[in-house]
Amino acid sequence: MNLMKITRLLWVGVFIFILIGCGGKYDDMVEVNSDFIDAMEEYVAGMDEASSAKEMAAVINRYAEKVKTLAPKIKDLRNKYPELNESEEVPDELRALDKKAEALQQKMTAGFANMMKYMMDADVQAAHQKLQNAMAEMK
Repeated sequence: MNLMKITRLLWVGVFIFILIGCGGKYDDMVEVNSDFIDAMEEYVAGMDEASSAKEMAAVINRYAEKVKTLAPKIKDLRNKYPELNESEEVPDELRALDKKAEALQQKMTAGFANMMKYMMDADVQAAHQKLQNAMAEMK
């Protein structure tokens, strides 16, 4: 077999792989949830690492901005896939993300404990309110 035939076969294989791998029912949900979990990971790490009220407020504000950006997409997807709101069963496409989110929620406990040290700070309170407002936009 010459190099040209091998190259052509490889490209055909890649193309078939892409066709099979793409086009799942919840691809858009996977993409948005991945972005949300990435933001959550950064938030959890930032809460753990913050060593002042100023740093904590900055962490919360960054997360609030990301949530605000993702909120309309999440809201749209909840409306697009109402079956996900009503079912306890997680589709295969979302299972890995669901497990990752659960693990992050457990890690959040330590971050919240660190945040509590700074909750009386006005900037932290304002950032927390900004985050609550952004979260409310997802409903």
